[in-house]
Amino acid sequence: MQQDYLLPLADAERLIAGFNACTLPKEEWTHEAHLIGGLWMLSQFGDKALDEMRTRIKRFNESVGGVNDDQNGYHETLTVFWLWALREMFADDDGKLYWNQDAVDDIIFDETLADRNLWAEFYSKERMMSVEARRQYVAPDLKPMD
Repeated sequence: MQQDYLLPLADAERLIAGFNACTLPKEEWTHEAHLIGGLWMLSQFGDKALDEMRTRIKRFNESVGGVNDDQNGYHETLTVFWLWALREMFADDDGKLYWNQDAVDDIIFDETLADRNLWAEFYSKERMMSVEARRQYVAPDLKPMD
């Protein structure tokens, strides 16, 4: 019997391929897609995942007519935060993350990760929405990311 998933792994892989090739429609680059992309980057590139995510998000934004400036597009601190959140949830005891159906299901079903404003537990809005936080990583001002 075939199991039904909200997002089968093959569809998640097509999403990643479209993102990487800059052929994914802009409207499909959702919060959940960012998280799926982050998990894929972490599982494929480990400690280099942030560099890959930064480069690929900027390139994707530009490919769909967006800009990466002081008000729009790529946001360094948000990217660091969400990669940290994914590591917290998915890393095994050795710090390794795996790309599989269970992990994709967990991203789709996890209420904590679904909260686009999870960062607000750690950052004030003023700090997170600052030009400095968009350009470079800034540490939380409300609660440390352990």
